[in-house]
Amino acid sequence: MVKGKCAFIIFSDPEIKSELVKAAHALHYALALKEKGNDVIIYFEGLGEKILTLEPEYIKPLLDKTIKEGLIYGVCGYCASPPHLNVADKLKQKGFILIGNENDHKDISEFIEKGYNVILV
Repeated sequence: MVKGKCAFIIFSDPEIKSELVKAAHALHYALALKEKGNDVIIYFEGLGEKILTLEPEYIKPLLDKTIKEGLIYGVCGYCASPPHLNVADKLKQKGFILIGNENDHKDISEFIEKGYNVILV
């Protein structure tokens, strides 16, 4: 069986219930794909980064498991920076890797160039 490469990019705002449900499903699917031997990473972008600072009770067990499994590739440093969400320090303290900074907003081309199928949530 051919194994795949999937990059889940989570934009979902955890303060909106329907968005939180989308993020929960993405985490669940990422874990299921990893369990079946696929190469899976998760990247948090935009308002999705708030999931890592708020740790909503609804998805905390899934989030903890994705962290334990090493699936979190990183978070957008541009969006986390002070002019935007201003959560960069909190994310760094929690051990998350910030990719880019307030002057350098990365795009999804890195994932495509590495052969990942990109799934935006």
